[in-house]
Amino acid sequence: MNYLTEDGMKKIVEKLYNLKHIERNAILKRVNEARKLGDLRENGDFKAAKEDLTRIDIRIAELETYIADSQIIIKSKTKDKFIRILSKVRIKDHTRNKELEYTLVSQAEADPAEGKISADSPIGKGLLGKKAGAKFTIKIPIGDIEVEVIEIISDN
Repeated sequence: MNYLTEDGMKKIVEKLYNLKHIERNAILKRVNEARKLGDLRENGDFKAAKEDLTRIDIRIAELETYIADSQIIIKSKTKDKFIRILSKVRIKDHTRNKELEYTLVSQAEADPAEGKISADSPIGKGLLGKKAGAKFTIKIPIGDIEVEVIEIISDN
């Protein structure tokens, strides 16, 4: 099961629509134009367009499956006691002496530049289920970091 926000689902549906109705149609046009050039056995343009069509059809199928296996999650209106998907948290990284804010999201919606990290990432997994005030160690690829949850921020 994939968990997405309403905005995340909207972006994936828009991407699927673009692939199915814009990009795929452009490739079909290329296939048809290349077909008109004659002998298909030695037609490089035709083969390349067919390969592109196959790739886009595979991607469309992947997105359709992803959407079918997804559930929209809605942010709780009450202050969370435990960190979960969609929680916004302020943490202290004692190892690097930094305070950071993250929102835990699905892997498809992760964008570290916006402070959105995947709940499936090492830091996300380490934070899930923790309470404000919790101190613990998270194993990340570059080594262990000592973390403290300063606050679970409510959007209210």
